[in-house]
Amino acid sequence: MAHEFISGNHWLEPVWPSPGFPASVVRTAETLGFRAGRLTGLLPKETASRIGGLMRITNSYYSNLIEGQFTEPATLSARVPRRDPKELRALAESHIGVQQLLERVLRRPKSVDAPWDEFFVPELVSMVHRRLFAGASDEDLRLSDGRLLVPGQLRGSSQRNVLVGDHAAPAWESVAPMLTRLQHVYGRQPDLTPRILGSLAYHHRLAFVHPFEDGNGRVVRMMTHLQLMRLGLASPLWSLSRGLARKQDEYYGQLRAADQPRRGDLDGRGQLTQAGLIGFVEFMLQVCIDQMDYVEQSMGLVSLRHRLERVIGLEPRFIQAGVKQEMAKAVHILLTQGEILRADFKVFSGLHDRVASDQLRKLIDLGVVEAPSTKSRSIFPGLPVWFAQLIFPDLHRRFWA
Repeated sequence: MAHEFISGNHWLEPVWPSPGFPASVVRTAETLGFRAGRLTGLLPKETASRIGGLMRITNSYYSNLIEGQFTEPATLSARVPRRDPKELRALAESHIGVQQLLERVLRRPKSVDAPWDEFFVPELVSMVHRRLFAGASDEDLRLSDGRLLVPGQLRGSSQRNVLVGDHAAPAWESVAPMLTRLQHVYGRQPDLTPRILGSLAYHHRLAFVHPFEDGNGRVVRMMTHLQLMRLGLASPLWSLSRGLARKQDEYYGQLRAADQPRRGDLDGRGQLTQAGLIGFVEFMLQVCIDQMDYVEQSMGLVSLRHRLERVIGLEPRFIQAGVKQEMAKAVHILLTQGEILRADFKVFSGLHDRVASDQLRKLIDLGVVEAPSTKSRSIFPGLPVWFAQLIFPDLHRRFWA
């Protein structure tokens, strides 16, 4: 069966709805900044930093799971020895490394003043792909025709057309001009709310362009994460990929719906459906809100305290280590304050000093408490993956069979 590969920027339209996004969608986007600020103020810096490391693993786990590749999150922790070098970890670890790199770049003072359109340049899209697949094996890079995927190589360079299921991606000659068109529109939005809407619309349009022969999904999700971080919304406390994985069927359905041709004279003026693009952005906004709500509810003071009491009292790892349930109160205070004095931690346990000292040592051995040295006055919360999976409900659950 012959396939016609579309060519020309007009096949991307509407890149922005005319006369704009509906007022209800704009109002929803306006709430994201408030929600993100509330999350940022929810936890102290030290705890937030450790949850940030955890959420990098979570992002990697779910972004790869969406692509059908399962890697046990606990094996991605720096604390876990690499027992089986054949495990499918390279792509997951590359994902974590790329996110760390991008976050470091965004923390640089000059990044705050970087023009918004720099976060849409084709070279950045190519760099993200190259780094995501830099450590992949030949097996992971092998394409359906036996060739190896070249990390970072746009289809305009490889001069290859591709089919995504029954859908023909735009012709390779259109990739570069289409990416430039997306940068021109989304990169010139003037302030926060239209930039949020543009980033989420870009998620679909970048996937539609399908700039690489393979690996587009991971790149698209990383680009959205990067852009939301630049806007101060993707705090380290929540994971967009987790939300998309929870609704994977709907996610794919919304992507396909926005791929469809215009439905008539009342559906915009472009080749693609305007209603489909607006629906996709509405869906993405709700995913962001759901994940922010999940973390806010999980870190609620009362519910977190109850979960800690249950976990420390019943979890075999704590029982085998000889950790008493009384330590739940002290661990709870440590998580909610981020840093406390060693002496205060022992007081919070309510146990005799000698017993409390022994209990603290056991918690440090488990990684639940971190101490810079054996004599350090201050201690900090630890969040090894196995522990986080116990206190954050469904953090790394597979949401489908």
